[in-house]
Amino acid sequence: MQEKHVDKTLGLEFRIPIGEELALEVGKDLKAPEGYAVIMLGYGDQAGDMYPHPVSAGGRTIWIPRGTRRAIPISHLNVLLDAKQKKLIQPKPGVPGVEIETNRFDVQVLKLPEGNAKGIKNKLEGIRERAERQQIHID
Repeated sequence: MQEKHVDKTLGLEFRIPIGEELALEVGKDLKAPEGYAVIMLGYGDQAGDMYPHPVSAGGRTIWIPRGTRRAIPISHLNVLLDAKQKKLIQPKPGVPGVEIETNRFDVQVLKLPEGNAKGIKNKLEGIRERAERQQIHID
């Protein structure tokens, strides 16, 4: 039987494919199973970016709904944080475009599991540093 997810904010209904799972919803206390991170996956600009997003790691696919606190294994968080995209932006009319690399997903990491979070913390620091280097100043 397929599991159904309804996005309460947008009123969209989505069915999780058989054999795959929905990320666990987490309360304000951020309590998650051992070894899991708590994240919030943001909505995107495209219609397809409103629905839960599938993330696969180690042969396991987890669908992560957007705009709610969800617990996911560290392996799946790594996949989300490693997904990059290149964007071409034009700071102002008449100025050549600038290519920047950004994270593919708007992921807020709310809680990391204790013990094995050092690699993730380094990755998050790298993302922060890259964002600071890519700031564009318009004169």
